[in-house]
Amino acid sequence: MQSFSGLVENIVKNVVNIIDSLFINFDLGWMVNNWLAHILVAIIITVIFSLLLNKIIIVMIRTWLSKLSPKFGKELVNKKVFVPIGWALPILIFEAGLGKFSPDEGVIARFSSALLILVCVFSLARFLSALSEILKRNRVFAKTPIQSYMQLIKLIIYIFGVIIAICAISNTSPWTIVSGLGALTAVILLVFKDTILGLVASIQVFGSDTIREGDWVTIPSLDIDGDCIEVGLHTVTVRSWDNALITFPSAKLLEHPFKNWRGMQESGGRRIKRSIYIDQDSVGFVDLTLKNNLNKINFLKEHFNVKDKEISDYNKSFGEENINHRKLTNLGVFRAYILSYLKNSNQINQDLTMMVRQLEPSNEGIPIEVYAFTITTDWVEYESVQSDIFDHLLAIIKIFNLKLVQHPSGHDIRNLSKSLK
Repeated sequence: MQSFSGLVENIVKNVVNIIDSLFINFDLGWMVNNWLAHILVAIIITVIFSLLLNKIIIVMIRTWLSKLSPKFGKELVNKKVFVPIGWALPILIFEAGLGKFSPDEGVIARFSSALLILVCVFSLARFLSALSEILKRNRVFAKTPIQSYMQLIKLIIYIFGVIIAICAISNTSPWTIVSGLGALTAVILLVFKDTILGLVASIQVFGSDTIREGDWVTIPSLDIDGDCIEVGLHTVTVRSWDNALITFPSAKLLEHPFKNWRGMQESGGRRIKRSIYIDQDSVGFVDLTLKNNLNKINFLKEHFNVKDKEISDYNKSFGEENINHRKLTNLGVFRAYILSYLKNSNQINQDLTMMVRQLEPSNEGIPIEVYAFTITTDWVEYESVQSDIFDHLLAIIKIFNLKLVQHPSGHDIRNLSKSLK
């Protein structure tokens, strides 16, 4: 500091001597001890060194880091980690250049120290942001909310940085301010309420591994359905299926139930659970004509062989009276066909639960539910497979002499009015 201050004073003297030699009739010696001239020269030197630092030295450091570690160097540049460093040196140069006009305990020295502390805080915070981006791409930290923890660390750094800067300006001990924070606890809890709730939510939710970045989540109460792209300390961001970004407080994960589809994606199959409704009046026994037609379907041959023997053995104990005998129904055969069709489909996961069941009848008809899992979890492919299956079932149901339930349409009403004329 002293040597640099002396350098500035020597430069001022040399400048004055040059002016004095050019203008002999003017007495400019007063400028040597004039604080305004001293500050002016200090500012000029500060600007020169600042330009050299930011335009040459820092550019060289960025280039060197990019070659040494392309990913890390790129993130340091993107997060502008070196920008605060470019502010720090000019502050040091200017404060040192003031020399005797800026005593160690003076106002300018204290403000310079506070600015240097804030510059270090900003630079460290940007470095943590760059480090967070690097760790998110690492396989070890890919599924952890590393950004939330980095935000918490940055918040602590900001708080302590501001406290130390205030102490530097007021020339007091940091412990004096820290000890006084106890009386402000209520105010701090109120101001940082969302931060505290977000921290608690992150510990509970992420600690139990119920949500990760990249998970497909559904929160019905908030009308949220999409991929979780960012989990922060304060907010969670979800990209919906129309590519809209939805942001909500992290604490909402504790207040509202949500569905995480990660288990479905990791299981290797996505569930099909859909029903078709059969007209109850169309359900009946399978007569010889219908059986002959259905027996031509390869998927039903094994079913008929097993059932014919089972029913024949059962009916022997009930005599010759036909009314007491068991018979196949077209609805039962249709259920057997659907199950066989699913078992022979290369789009259905054969290792997961698969069944075709009849649900409780209602005024809508008899629900026949298909419960199975596709081999793909991709949404587009899943919908295509599900649609293909039900397209086929809706088209083939007529062969079983079954009818679907459908509310009368405008076309049906017009035909009815025509028949009444």
